[in-house]
Amino acid sequence: TSPSKPPRQESGLPMTSDGYVDCNRTRCHNREGFYLYGDDSKYYGEHRNGKPSGQGTIYYSNGGKYTGGWKNHAPHGDGIMYFPSGRVLAAQWDHGQPIGDVSTVDAPLPQEHVKVETHPDVKVWAVIVGIGRYSHMQPLRFTDDDAFRMYAFLKSPEGGALSDDQIKILVDEEATRINILSTLRQTFLKADENDVVMLFFSGHGLEGSFVPVDFDGYNNQVRHDEVVSILKQSKAKHKVVFADACHSGSMVAMKSAISTQDIINKYYNAFENTNGGLALLLSSKSEETSLEDHGLRQGVFSHFLMKGLNGEADKDRDKIVTVNELYKFVHRKVTEYTVNAQTPTLQGSFDPNMPVSIVRK
Repeated sequence: TSPSKPPRQESGLPMTSDGYVDCNRTRCHNREGFYLYGDDSKYYGEHRNGKPSGQGTIYYSNGGKYTGGWKNHAPHGDGIMYFPSGRVLAAQWDHGQPIGDVSTVDAPLPQEHVKVETHPDVKVWAVIVGIGRYSHMQPLRFTDDDAFRMYAFLKSPEGGALSDDQIKILVDEEATRINILSTLRQTFLKADENDVVMLFFSGHGLEGSFVPVDFDGYNNQVRHDEVVSILKQSKAKHKVVFADACHSGSMVAMKSAISTQDIINKYYNAFENTNGGLALLLSSKSEETSLEDHGLRQGVFSHFLMKGLNGEADKDRDKIVTVNELYKFVHRKVTEYTVNAQTPTLQGSFDPNMPVSIVRK
């Protein structure tokens, strides 16, 4: 990789294949050229007294990039650092350290085309995220368990018996900002007008955003509006978000005489008989903190969410748990358990009879 416009070529000097003076093979004095560092990092730009110095661009061997002022083999002056994680840092630099007027920009999400998978039957597409191993926030103990429990539920007949290509799970190190948003796009944009898309997030939250694993104290938040934008782009008829995160409000197999296939068919038929929409079942109000409980060994919201999905929320005993039944059950249980310290909310525009699970008893 090299900058798109090489400097004017100079006859008699060794040149690189992309049109730059090769400053490893000749002494570059007050001219632009190419310099290869010992770790395979590549510098393109101004040189003074035989050394890279002035305005330039360096492509680091670890996949990062820097463009701007350069001195003594380090960023110096105004410049922008592009980290391998996707973080972008614009700052004034002093021999490699950012100082003054630091501003950051989250890397833009790639907008690659995703083909809609058209089919006559209802399909459920799900993304599950669980993060506990934070570096810049207090670690959480049970979020990965919450994620794996939800994954197991969605693979079960009660959760729709999703196939591997319909469900994606991101836990801890995999749950970066870019991975979360890319996975949401790649999964939810496959849905056609008959389908269901579902997001489960368990981790930290800030006002207006979910917190991915690569959050550094300021950068790399997954903004709620980014998630909602992807949901709006999806053609799915039914859209459900379960979020067990602080401030989220700013956004089993059992014996039965009924066959497994009959249970699954009943679940998917229930989707066809409702009007769909977007339902956001969130663990707390925007100003509240979502709690973990060592006795439950889960997030309080996730604990009662799973109990509700597994049948305890089926108030009318018709063997189908609707989003409205689930909300009323979770709201009552969480507020009772936390003595009103945490209040789940249900937001969006949706059919209250939208099914979220089937019951086998």
